Amino acid sequence: MKMIFAALVAVCLLSACNRAFEPINYGKDACAHCKMTIMDKRFAAELVNPKGKVFKFDDISCLRAFSEVPGSMLFVNDYLGKSETPLNAVMAVYLHHESFNSPMNGNLAAFADKAAAKALQDSLQLELFTWETLP
Repeated sequence: MKMIFAALVAVCLLSACNRAFEPINYGKDACAHCKMTIMDKRFAAELVNPKGKVFKFDDISCLRAFSEVPGSMLFVNDYLGKSETPLNAVMAVYLHHESFNSPMNGNLAAFADKAAAKALQDSLQLELFTWETLP
């Protein structure tokens, strides 16, 4: 009986620590930083801290301004909308331009890789950024 109880407790604890992207409910969820309703899928982002708590953002600049806890998982949406799966923010590449008109005027757009960003980068003559080099 003690073994069964211990197993149940372990399962409950492990399931409580499930760290994964949580889908954003557009038009309902609010940004953890600026408190605005998240509306534009192209700029939405998310942070999952080491304890599994999820923080959602309406702009990549809000994610960057939020107090990041070491070990957090960071996600951004693909600006081109080619994938329903969020991108790992650290692995994505970024372009910055005022024509992106992001919700909080961070004007950062995330892309899965350099090839995906190439057309916009060339047409607007923009510098490509990584998470570490973002302005």
